[in-house]
Amino acid sequence: MRILILQSVPLEGSGSGTYVRKVAEQLAKHHDVWVVYPGPKYKVVDYKVFNIPMDVVPVFTSHPLVPSRSLKDYNDNEYVNLLGIYTSYVSRVIENMKPDVVHVQHFGLWCPVAAWLKTILKVPVVLTSHGTGLYLVELEERHKRVMNMCTHYVDEVIAVSSAVKKRIENLFPHLVNKVSVIHGGVDVKKYSNPARSLKEWRQKYGLKNRVVLYVGRLIKEKGVQHLINIAPHLRECSIVISGSGEYEAVLKKMAESYENVVFLPYLGDSIVDFFVYADIVCIPSIWEEAFGLVILEAMAAKTPVVASRVGGIPNVVRNGETGLLFEPGNERELLSKIHFLFENPEVGKRLADNAFANVLEEFTWEKVAEKIDDIYKELVTR
Repeated sequence: MRILILQSVPLEGSGSGTYVRKVAEQLAKHHDVWVVYPGPKYKVVDYKVFNIPMDVVPVFTSHPLVPSRSLKDYNDNEYVNLLGIYTSYVSRVIENMKPDVVHVQHFGLWCPVAAWLKTILKVPVVLTSHGTGLYLVELEERHKRVMNMCTHYVDEVIAVSSAVKKRIENLFPHLVNKVSVIHGGVDVKKYSNPARSLKEWRQKYGLKNRVVLYVGRLIKEKGVQHLINIAPHLRECSIVISGSGEYEAVLKKMAESYENVVFLPYLGDSIVDFFVYADIVCIPSIWEEAFGLVILEAMAAKTPVVASRVGGIPNVVRNGETGLLFEPGNERELLSKIHFLFENPEVGKRLADNAFANVLEEFTWEKVAEKIDDIYKELVTR
């Protein structure tokens, strides 16, 4: 089967980028997979990639690795021009391959392009929603109108969590009977192999004996400000914040008098050591988080998770079983959960062990790709 995947953002630096890379890698074991995306080149061997070179990449919020601009800031002419660029580029791609399935990532600019492909090539269209595209739909009427039009051509929608599924059904009633939930996955082997020893890791980054870790974009909606606000009550540990984004300067200003708050850039594969050796991974989001691959990465590393009870997070973090949940923005409760795990390491180990077992059962990339492949097969045989 020939599968054309249309990704809305670069292949590195985001959860959906990881999703596309890992799913394509698995699907390429049995199919001919082509991936088209905006941004810098990414070298792979298992499937074909075609990047649209852009000095500034259009995104939904921000991007940690490349110059980017939110689609909401493009005027109407710029928006139309982007659609023209995407359509022109994919036209050149299909000169060399006629897809059996078109798989769009996000409610974004590729949706109208996929609608055009369906009309011309008579192929089924699958759309995976990772959440951030819906954010723009909810924010901007123009984008919602475009998505309303083109999603009538979509055959199947994959939501990465039940919370995302609910948002899709509320925004697009015509898709209600087409939405299924397939969560993201994680590379378990990768997160069990640190590159250096615990002692070397602590020395390299100047960390205390206890570490609370946040990994992700630095935007207000991710709630990192609440983690910084409790830093004075966690003097015995280092609070490590890895990432970048439009809220970074504000967060650094908030933390400038706290010697235990450590800011690090996007670390790529070096982040594995942090997941393995951190005492707690914290997800303090205050918006409708779609799912959060960072959670699965922490669980694969057998590190306990403390996360907000919001969006799709409770789909994978079951309070008291595979992690601990707190109400979004409730700093007192967040601090209490962290202190509880510090004081009760046996509970943290139990939560981490349960979470790891759950990852093996439900959240490997092999299992994710198998479920997606089943959707493809069903659509092409209709």
